[in-house]
Amino acid sequence: MYNKLGEVILKTEEQMEVGVITAPDVPHAEEIKQFLGHKPGNYKWHIERCVTEVLDALETRFYVGKLDGHVITNIMTVEYEGVGILGHVFTLPQQRRKGACKGVMTYQMEDFRQRTGSALYLGTGYNSHPYYIYHSFGFESVFPESGFMKYHVNKDFEERYFMSTPAHPKSVEWHDWPKVTALSGIVGWDTLRSLKWGVYGPTNLEGGFLHFKHDLETADVYNDAKLLISANGAIVGWATVGHDTRWQPATAVLDLFFHPNFADDIPALLSAIVFPESKVQCYVDSGAEKKAEVLEAAGFTREGQFKNQFTYDGQHYDVLVFARE
Repeated sequence: MYNKLGEVILKTEEQMEVGVITAPDVPHAEEIKQFLGHKPGNYKWHIERCVTEVLDALETRFYVGKLDGHVITNIMTVEYEGVGILGHVFTLPQQRRKGACKGVMTYQMEDFRQRTGSALYLGTGYNSHPYYIYHSFGFESVFPESGFMKYHVNKDFEERYFMSTPAHPKSVEWHDWPKVTALSGIVGWDTLRSLKWGVYGPTNLEGGFLHFKHDLETADVYNDAKLLISANGAIVGWATVGHDTRWQPATAVLDLFFHPNFADDIPALLSAIVFPESKVQCYVDSGAEKKAEVLEAAGFTREGQFKNQFTYDGQHYDVLVFARE
């Protein structure tokens, strides 16, 4: 479905139509696929699927600027229940420096607020020209000197969103994508968040979740994966068990991360995981004391320690190895 949102007069005095394509939308499918055809790998996989099929309850919108009926600039959002990721910002090379993208973003941000959106996340280069464009629309670095940016309609978003409530495990669905990114963006908690995904500290999982979801659907990589969802609808924890092919016979790696307000619900999350018959190991950074406690209570035994295994933000970390047979 396409809805016209308004018009923008470009620096060249051309009149650009601004609208939003809500996927799936067969009439615009081929144009969007071609316009964003340069996107690599799993990004392209999502685009090609979302324009023609429903992906659970995920809301994908393409905010576009048109000249003479043809798309010249695009901003995509993927959202669910007011939490979203902003990406695929692209203007045709010959149409740049006219103010087209900024014109579209003005409408996109207002539409997000009008639909009672709460939080948007994006990734860009820190201190770059796009960084300051996004900053002018209210985005700010998730942590100092970072191109991982957030926009919260209300400053107390995280406090209210991650408020302690009952929580339960669930299977992974497409619409979890933006909410997993909100969880991965929390600051001041465990550093080693996922060995399988390479997540250290607050991280934009725009691409990471797509890779994970693609593996879940197409590859024999994961034994099982579950998320923890709160009564508020927030994704507050993840647990994945995947093959560790570095060893023969292969062991399995448990990646576990959760918001500190939901530590008491992690036993239920772990109980929902179907563990393989092989040995399962979980790697825990030396600052993640609560995670270590939770694993030990769940029957994991500490079997080793790697000294100064990695460095993050100038700090050296040991890694503790927990295992269950």
